[in-house]
Amino acid sequence: MTSPSLLLYPELHRIAPERRPDLLLRARHQPFDWIELAGLGAAVVLVAWASKGIAAALPGIVGASLANALVAVPLVLAFAGPFYWRRTRRALRDEIERQARDGRREAP
Repeated sequence: MTSPSLLLYPELHRIAPERRPDLLLRARHQPFDWIELAGLGAAVVLVAWASKGIAAALPGIVGASLANALVAVPLVLAFAGPFYWRRTRRALRDEIERQARDGRREAP
């Protein structure tokens, strides 16, 4: 596991290194809760609103579309990314708690 993953997900320190990739993959496929869904929806609306001004300011259709995409992608990452990160960390904590209840606590 790379150190950026360990920095982003400190919960992984409590999991054996050979189990981290599988656990992280399962965590990334867990469903979103209502806070995360609301945040993702708000992020999409905010990015659409913020990036439409860029498209309106440029005269050409091709240039406006390209500029809109170049602005929208980083904005989506900035505003929606934390909700994906929250979902993954929540799922990792749930899995660690489930393993502790089942008596299969992992040592690093």
